[in-house]
Amino acid sequence: MKEEVTVVQAPMDQSRAEKIVDRVNAYIAAGVRVSRICAESEVDLGREQLEKLLSEQNIRPLIGQEWFGGQAEAHLFALERWLTEEDAERSAMTAIHAETETFGIVYGALSICYKTGSMKAITGPNGIGKTFGARAVAHDFPRRPNEPGAVYFEFGPGTKGDAGVLDTILTALDPYGTPTGTVSRKLDRILDLLRPGDFLIADECGIPAERGTGLRFMSYIHEQAGIPVAMIGNTSFRTAVWGKRSDYDALASRTQHLALGGNSEVDVDAWMDFKGLSGRKLKQTVMTVVCQSGREGGLRGAQAVLGEMLARNLEVTPENFLETAKLFGRMG
Repeated sequence: MKEEVTVVQAPMDQSRAEKIVDRVNAYIAAGVRVSRICAESEVDLGREQLEKLLSEQNIRPLIGQEWFGGQAEAHLFALERWLTEEDAERSAMTAIHAETETFGIVYGALSICYKTGSMKAITGPNGIGKTFGARAVAHDFPRRPNEPGAVYFEFGPGTKGDAGVLDTILTALDPYGTPTGTVSRKLDRILDLLRPGDFLIADECGIPAERGTGLRFMSYIHEQAGIPVAMIGNTSFRTAVWGKRSDYDALASRTQHLALGGNSEVDVDAWMDFKGLSGRKLKQTVMTVVCQSGREGGLRGAQAVLGEMLARNLEVTPENFLETAKLFGRMG
């Protein structure tokens, strides 16, 4: 008869509890939705209760007291299990992204923006590593419930007009609430939530820029709250603000604009080295895919091709790389 093995879980101490809280809040600051955490961590809590659980001042009386009906420890263990899975997924995603020259430029520019309290825009083609750099900054310097820091968010495909822009910012700053009220009330609420030391990083800015003038609030928030603001987008964002349109002239004049080209040979070298790939001919083939214009190019395009090849157990040769790129629409 097989003997059952009982795994004894170490009790939750104060230090461990606070580390869990910090790590979960770092993911929220980097754009992970609260609803997703509740669903995936098996935490039987509503949004308001989760907010309380993740608030640092409410963690401190945890040990030795009946809090959350004696279930606080169980909830924290559930969040810790979620963190283990999320960390593994993040490591897998990080393994896709080499720390390229472009990543370094984006990360460095955002770090300087944060330190100097300035307003910056970073534009460039799709798939070159802008989002990866932005998320990394937010994860490294996260905004916590009782401490200022960076918060990353992106404008979704349906973002339109003043309300759409403000709703997205409000959701990032108050992930447990639901944006309500007039445009003026939402703007006031944003200014009330912001504090010295905060940093807003807005991604996919081309979406609202093409659908209205709501992005003009970014410069107003920067000036009124006195905090750094960064906007990231593709070439459509660049065209909307720094092109022939005049309705964004005030935003353009107040913003330091860093316009990036496509991924360079140095980026491709770093990516290939990161992936354990080599060969002059293979590099030339990868560059052909990377230099594609539009959404099919960039290192994201090369990674998609490589992923397809590995899934189909194809040898990574220049010929197979090119053929796979054509087959899956990564070549014009």
